[in-house]
Amino acid sequence: MKKILTTLIIAIAFASCTPPEVGYISDDIHALEDTIFVPRGVFKLAAAPAAEGSTYPLEWEITSITDASGTPTQALFEEHEITTWTSAYNPETDTTLELAQAKIEQTQEPSVLISSVSGEIAFTQATKFVDGDIFKINVKVKNVNGERQLDDFVVVKLLPFEAVEFPTEMRSRLQLGKGGGAFDIGYTSVISNGNDDEVPSVLDGTHPYITVLKTSNEPAVGVNVKMIIADSYGEALNPEEVVFYPSGSSYLQNYHDNSTETTTDATSTTFSLPAPPFPQYARNYSGSSSYLMYYLTTTNAFTVDKDAYEADNGAKDWSDYIDPDTGEIRNRAYIRWGIKINDSGTWEIKMKIPYTKLKE
Repeated sequence: MKKILTTLIIAIAFASCTPPEVGYISDDIHALEDTIFVPRGVFKLAAAPAAEGSTYPLEWEITSITDASGTPTQALFEEHEITTWTSAYNPETDTTLELAQAKIEQTQEPSVLISSVSGEIAFTQATKFVDGDIFKINVKVKNVNGERQLDDFVVVKLLPFEAVEFPTEMRSRLQLGKGGGAFDIGYTSVISNGNDDEVPSVLDGTHPYITVLKTSNEPAVGVNVKMIIADSYGEALNPEEVVFYPSGSSYLQNYHDNSTETTTDATSTTFSLPAPPFPQYARNYSGSSSYLMYYLTTTNAFTVDKDAYEADNGAKDWSDYIDPDTGEIRNRAYIRWGIKINDSGTWEIKMKIPYTKLKE
């Protein structure tokens, strides 16, 4: 019995001298996306990987990249000159073109970067210059417990450059007034998002109500955006009749918030930034809705084209909307833009308001 106890004491003593394992690194660390789809020429940040309980801090690095056939390539590591914002445009502080330009840099950058701390993979505007479209990224991650080599960690698919994106729904709407500040929806033309079948017609100028066209390659680095609001026949409205959309004591976000210089003439308003993307600032929203920009027209801007409306939509009882003082249909336009312009140069964005004529 004494011998058994002695043996147990010795075993316990040896066990107590074995240091406990420090930290943990999972065999199942993985990307949250099997494939990252990256539009060329724009900045994109992928989701942080799943660490699966591994002890922090983790340290990440890209070890190599292969093409679709598995051949090693340097294409995403090669540096190209790109224009970048060092911080986002802020209309409250960037009150002049010079102040905004101070946030612009021309730098040599690779197409892919990785955060050594979070493992997030970022793609820069340099992807615009890369040949090939399918790549596999191999990474290594380590912590106090050890390291893991993660080959084929994620697939990258480079997509065509999108000079204009449609991240959220935009609307050209005729509103019919009932008096006392109340309005009904008369008719709405909608572009829902980038998958909308009518997007090509917006970009080639054939859509009946909404068009987005590049009219010049100048400025070569900056971006100018001319906004035209027109009746359904294309006759442009004086910008004095286009007003902000009120929201409490302020107003909803708009392109005026996104311009270092705003100029007007009799038919348009032109907004300017020293570099794309445009718009840069969101007053009220985040995510895809950051690109929603709102305006209204005054109630004396248009008359309603009843004949055209009824020819397309059938007879309508207009009695609720007749102003007893003028005998005219009360109306205004509701204007909601939802685009992101990624390319420099001069752009014309035009919205026609359905079933309207300029008031003479």
